[in-house]
Amino acid sequence: MRRRRLAQDRAARAGHVTHEPTTDGAGTAVGGLELLPPELRSDDRFDAALDAALAGPAEAPVRRPPDGPRPRDEDGPPATRSGHHDRAARDVLPLSRPQDERPPTAPDMPGPARSGAPRPSGSAGGGESPQVRAPGRRWFLHPVPWVALAVAVAFAGSVAFTASMEDARPVDVTALAGGLRPLEDPPEPRWSVPVEPGTEVVPAVGAVVTVDGSLTAYSVADGSVLWRSERLGDRATCLPASGEPAREVVVCAVPTGWREQAARLTTVRATTGEVVGERTAATAGRLSVVPVGATDVVRAWWRGDEVAVVREDAATGEVRWERTLAHDGLGSGGDVVLDVRRGVVDVLAPGVAAALTEDGLSLVEDDVWTIVRLQDGRYVGNEYGRGTATVFTAAGEPAFRISGRVLEAPLSDGSAPGVIVTNTFGSIVGVDAATGSELWSLPGTGMRAVARVDGRVVVQTDSAYRSVDARTGEEAWAVTLEDGGPGPVLTDGRSLFVTERQRRQPGLVSIALDDGAVEWRWTLPEGTYDVLAVEGRLFLLGTGGLTAVS
Repeated sequence: MRRRRLAQDRAARAGHVTHEPTTDGAGTAVGGLELLPPELRSDDRFDAALDAALAGPAEAPVRRPPDGPRPRDEDGPPATRSGHHDRAARDVLPLSRPQDERPPTAPDMPGPARSGAPRPSGSAGGGESPQVRAPGRRWFLHPVPWVALAVAVAFAGSVAFTASMEDARPVDVTALAGGLRPLEDPPEPRWSVPVEPGTEVVPAVGAVVTVDGSLTAYSVADGSVLWRSERLGDRATCLPASGEPAREVVVCAVPTGWREQAARLTTVRATTGEVVGERTAATAGRLSVVPVGATDVVRAWWRGDEVAVVREDAATGEVRWERTLAHDGLGSGGDVVLDVRRGVVDVLAPGVAAALTEDGLSLVEDDVWTIVRLQDGRYVGNEYGRGTATVFTAAGEPAFRISGRVLEAPLSDGSAPGVIVTNTFGSIVGVDAATGSELWSLPGTGMRAVARVDGRVVVQTDSAYRSVDARTGEEAWAVTLEDGGPGPVLTDGRSLFVTERQRRQPGLVSIALDDGAVEWRWTLPEGTYDVLAVEGRLFLLGTGGLTAVS
């Protein structure tokens, strides 16, 4: 036993860290639903754990959680990658182990069959006869080889996981929100249709749809009218929203009743305009119905003092899953805001906050988080006001924590999925997605990630853009524009397209993704107030109408 403990202590000093699951909160959110003030946050366990991890070595004692031992997550990540032990001990927050828990010993194994022949002497001179020599300890009964084997297997698992993630097939850029077909030259108008200022635009399969009391679908290729719907109503809100990927159906909600506590939902087939469903359902404001998947919606409404959230077929109302969220006593009955982005359903209402998976699993409740789904089906995110992030399993269970605020780009082709990029303490950091260990650190800041394309992450701070290789941490280029404009960031996989203000008139700028060279600048037509991508084409929305420019 003494030898086994000595071997375990040596392995611990070498930095072989085992990550334990945790259910605590994590770091600072970016954008989105940051409505709860920091003074409402009473859980300081994360700050204490982070201070302890950054102030001392990995061997520092870790206090036991007050609510008793937590079970080990059998699906948790493997041990820290070799070669980064010291940094991993600093950057992956240590989680406590129950006092009565010990690493499992190797199972009893039968020894090899003994031969009747005498063993030759191990000494150079033949020396002592093997018959009178005391038998030595068999190698397979010694703890050190088994500790080494466990470390090697964990390391190999981390490498294999990362390698398989690196081989993941990137998605088609034009299928992404903000993805365009190749745009090598400055845009020029292709076709235009008149629309009233403030007209809502909805993406559809092969079409762009305008909402003005009714729906009109125009071909993205030539602007010809593909179909028109019956009149829906003056207050119709239709989905998916502008800039989102097209779906098989367009869903329009027309509020009815007192305080918009109900809505008439009309579901239209995106390719033909055929009405495939119409029904009245309970709602809680104009933002309490959002599309998810190809043909479903997520809907929320107040049920007494609780918020009911349901995923259902948009046309028929067939329920996929339903959850009930209790409020914390700060009030009820106000609007419920739903948002479905990057695989996560965010719910926010007076006294209610939650993040759910698209399958209805609860990630967090009672706190405001910004969480996104990773390429491999797991999740990562930060709690509002916190400086650490939590990685969740695909089943929604917390796996391990990492320092910093996650920089996951909304426009991503899925490349370099084995690396999570964070912003922490004045540096941009690359973290092993399998283990949470630090891979690289680059001095400087990045307020938000705007794109991840071909293994590079483009981060933005005000009007400055930096491209960082997600695998190595090498900065590829940095560009500072005159003044960043209000439009979104778009890409065709070869260039990045951003807006800037040029003498008070917005313009579109093309930046080469490989070297950061400014390829061209194009002044937007006067009166343009939105730039969007639909089915891989570039559109402008302004006082002059809806114009296709690519």
